[in-house]
Amino acid sequence: MNQKNKFNDLLIFDSHCDTANVIYDQSSYFIKENNAHLTLEKAKMGGLKAQIFALYVNPVYAPHQSLKRALKLYNVLEKRLFSTEQAVKVTSTSEMKYALEQNKLACWLSLESGDIIENSIDILEFFYHLGIRCMTLTHTKNTDWADSSGDAPEHDGLTKLGREIITTMNKIGMIIDISHAADKTVEDVLEITSAPIMASHSCSRALCDIPRNLSDDFIKEISERNGYIGVNFFPGFLNKTIYEKMMSNLETHKEWFSKICKKNIGNPDKINEAEMELYSKIVQNLDSVDVSSVIAHITHIVDIGGINCVGIGSDFDGIPLTPTNLTDVSDYPILIEGLIEKGFNQKDVAKIMGLNLMHFLKQFDR
Repeated sequence: MNQKNKFNDLLIFDSHCDTANVIYDQSSYFIKENNAHLTLEKAKMGGLKAQIFALYVNPVYAPHQSLKRALKLYNVLEKRLFSTEQAVKVTSTSEMKYALEQNKLACWLSLESGDIIENSIDILEFFYHLGIRCMTLTHTKNTDWADSSGDAPEHDGLTKLGREIITTMNKIGMIIDISHAADKTVEDVLEITSAPIMASHSCSRALCDIPRNLSDDFIKEISERNGYIGVNFFPGFLNKTIYEKMMSNLETHKEWFSKICKKNIGNPDKINEAEMELYSKIVQNLDSVDVSSVIAHITHIVDIGGINCVGIGSDFDGIPLTPTNLTDVSDYPILIEGLIEKGFNQKDVAKIMGLNLMHFLKQFDR
């Protein structure tokens, strides 16, 4: 999309991407022709003005290499992204507004996977002081203190340590992100937390009935507590038929992946690389979806939780497949046009595309 973004006045603000890993892994990231979902050039083309960048650490790095991996990701963002004239790290909505006035991409930071803090309240507080403002409690595997939606129950939600972590996050102003968390974990969080929570990159279970997505009850309660839900763009979370086919493909490749894991015990980098290859294998020959599926999930969340709780949490650069006409951040105008065609008015579109997320984060300004 080479024409100037005609929605340039909108605040387009996405609550989750995994671009930090792309920048870390690919020396070609800053070459114009690279295939990352989010680049500075594509951000300008699509009108993206602010982004929460996840420091995603695969659970295979636990228990003793997760922290090191997260710090490497942080360092590469400082060296390669925040050192440019086009992007800046922000930790508050006032800093974000200043960045926008300077025409810079406002970059928030989050931790993706509670393994990163290595069961330490001190390390959690350290990351807050470093400028990280959000943390998902789990990824696809349980942590030592919280159950994941992608793993067999181990703790019946949160452990005693998990509850202490939630209380500390409330105290210091670290945002609780329940994307990837098991239902019982979410229930425990809602019981404990005194602050609003977010699901930075989750879809509706009513439209795609998988554990990774949010039930209507959770959507309603998150909304009633002034929380935020960013809709994920991954087709496997948008459409259950695609998810089931993907799981079938996974069975086909499980033995291959298991052999690699056994061969590389103690080498999480190799296992992480193999897992990325596995994801690319299991999304082969799937049905496709387009932007209308994303809009359907947004619409359902609005119907259940109201217009003020929903936004976009693309998961760009962390998903191996995208909707056919929403392939990277330059395509955001297509999503905006689709929302308008669906019947959302200009004010509501502005909320969905970024204002809701900014208003959510403003509650944590210190």
